[in-house]
Amino acid sequence: MNKFLKKKLKFVKQNMRMIIYVSVIAILALICTVSLVQQSISKKQYMGRLLAITPLYEVKADTMAIAKIPYETSGIYVTSEEGSVDDVGAYNGEKQLTEQQKKDKAALEELLASTAAEAAETSTKADAALARNEKYQKNSMVAINENTNVTFTTHANSTGTSTPVYANGSNGTYQGQFVITGYCPCAICCGKTNGITASGKLATANHTIAADKRYAFGTQLVIFGQVYTVEDRGGAITGNHIDVFFNTHAEALQFGKKTNVDVYLYDGSNGTEAADSSTTDTSTTDTSAGESTGSTGGVTLIGDSLSVGAKSAFEGLCSGATVDAEVGRQMSAAFSIVESMKASGSLGDKVIIELGTNGTFSTTDGQSLIDSIGSDRQIYWVNTYGPSLDWYADVNSVISTLAAANSNVTMVDWASVGQAHPEYFASDGIHMSNEGYSAFAQTMYNALY
Repeated sequence: MNKFLKKKLKFVKQNMRMIIYVSVIAILALICTVSLVQQSISKKQYMGRLLAITPLYEVKADTMAIAKIPYETSGIYVTSEEGSVDDVGAYNGEKQLTEQQKKDKAALEELLASTAAEAAETSTKADAALARNEKYQKNSMVAINENTNVTFTTHANSTGTSTPVYANGSNGTYQGQFVITGYCPCAICCGKTNGITASGKLATANHTIAADKRYAFGTQLVIFGQVYTVEDRGGAITGNHIDVFFNTHAEALQFGKKTNVDVYLYDGSNGTEAADSSTTDTSTTDTSAGESTGSTGGVTLIGDSLSVGAKSAFEGLCSGATVDAEVGRQMSAAFSIVESMKASGSLGDKVIIELGTNGTFSTTDGQSLIDSIGSDRQIYWVNTYGPSLDWYADVNSVISTLAAANSNVTMVDWASVGQAHPEYFASDGIHMSNEGYSAFAQTMYNALY
């Protein structure tokens, strides 16, 4: 055994140089073989396959450019501007294509064609957008109650505002529950700005509504206790959907969308002319009542849509009361109303403020209104109930703080009544049925006496 090993070692020593040369050559050959195999696999798997084409947009919407992106693995390149192909690797016409490559080539061509079509469509849309921008100037912004922004447009023709006419369910025939929205005479709402309705009449706030064709022009409907006249149509106004007209886009946005609202066909008068006459009579009656009782213990109620709905019930309980209520009204509107009533001597010794449903207000603003009304008058501030309102709790906190800080201010706790009687409310949890409005009126009356 030792002799065998000695012979092997002797052979290795004598041929060491040759063994090293052979080993190096073998290793190099192995490396080359592995490299060639890897290249063959990589080329077979990825040659001519499109990974992605990313369109890049400049600042202008109608200028599209496709950046030149090299796809080193596939040999595909995309140029800028026109989106043409410089080199498509295995897809050029000088090479035989396999069936898979033919499919890939067709997919690439389809993608390039669709990219060009999208570019053309984008350019067309951009041109239309620029044309609209030239036709309609950007809307100006208006702060509402210092807590939100809304937009409105300037109308070509000014529109009028009618004095509201009020009625309750007993004045008409029940029509069912409707969706109620708001609109104004702007290009966004109407596609025009002249304020002319489908009936040919000029739209008027507190008077004009758009309704389904089953209601003829001149039909009068009672919504939230207020009488409106059908004078307009709308493409989206079908079935149990009514659009209430407002003078500005801000008011329409503020009004929002109301659901499950009880609507009645008004039986008190017929036709638009009768409504105008009714409006005048109502205005005269309310003013005279306020003047006769304003400085001798009379009651004044200043409110929003809840007071509109409860007006008839409240006046039945509190004879001679002056009710000034409007749908969508915010607390900020009360300042001018109070000053006007004080100037005419029609502001009662007892003043009910029912405002807060349509937006929050600060303690400072609330105190300013109290000071404007005066410490010689008793003020009854109705808190709000509306779980769907983001500002519901904030408003009630402010009212509670004001009542605690002023000896002539009493908080009327409608929120507690509302929480205890969910059956009073429509689906929005704010507006009410006739039973609810009667309870609302009773709650305010009970606070007075």
